[in-house]
Amino acid sequence: MAKLSFSGHETFSCKIYWLKKGYDFVRAGKSFTDDDAVVDLGVGKNMVTSIRFWLKAFGIIDETDQTTEFANFIFGDNGVDSYLEDPLTLWLLHYQLLKNEKASIYSLVFNTFRRERSEFNRAHLKRFILRVCAENEQNFSPKTIDSDIKVFLSNYLSQEGSDIEEASSNVLQELGLLSSSKQLDEDDNLVDVFRFQLLAKRIPLQAILFVILDSDLGTSISLGHLANNPNALGNVFLLTESTLVDILKTLPSTYSTFSETAGNQVLQLRADLDKYRILHNYYTPEHANN
Repeated sequence: MAKLSFSGHETFSCKIYWLKKGYDFVRAGKSFTDDDAVVDLGVGKNMVTSIRFWLKAFGIIDETDQTTEFANFIFGDNGVDSYLEDPLTLWLLHYQLLKNEKASIYSLVFNTFRRERSEFNRAHLKRFILRVCAENEQNFSPKTIDSDIKVFLSNYLSQEGSDIEEASSNVLQELGLLSSSKQLDEDDNLVDVFRFQLLAKRIPLQAILFVILDSDLGTSISLGHLANNPNALGNVFLLTESTLVDILKTLPSTYSTFSETAGNQVLQLRADLDKYRILHNYYTPEHANN
């Protein structure tokens, strides 16, 4: 496991417009440490730090504050979805968040915790994270973990009591990966309970293909690897094996074939597939045959 990382977001969840704003800021040759960064970005000093953190967490910039291939594809001069208007882009951002592991809670929750609990409250998640930290001989304060849990939930769920703009502006809420309700806990206290949504989702096939190709599992991939490997399809998109089989069978034959022989379920990819070409053809269908 990579070294665990918590905090850095300054207690702010990622606003949907921050990624484009931060990308343009970096491409303009500006630095987050400049005195006028608060003016250029139009936010407070702590939010400047938070924007930089989220750009790294979502793979928009690297550790040297340079924009990535993924970021240039989405937000560049010829970017395919600069203002995050297409749900496909949000699915890709969710994947990037897990893959980059700049914010460990996302990878831990979707790869491991969700297999232990289909529903949970904040206390359950906190105990899990502190246990993982102890197992890896890394220490983080409970207050830091509390803050990460709050921000994690805010990124995927609208928060009660927020104004309309605040409640709808966090970046991954539209995906519907989590739901929440109120329940009594073991001490008869009314608490928020959260559930992973395992029902079939409208995930574009191009997002499925991008994750498969980006995972670098080769051209012949077992269902078990696709369902269970860290940051692979099953974990990233909360897909059961049966749902995953149904999806893989719908992939066009121009991309792959899915076979079930003697109990072995295997996806066979065409060898010359390019993940960014597949995305480009989705966003700009008039160029799909180019």
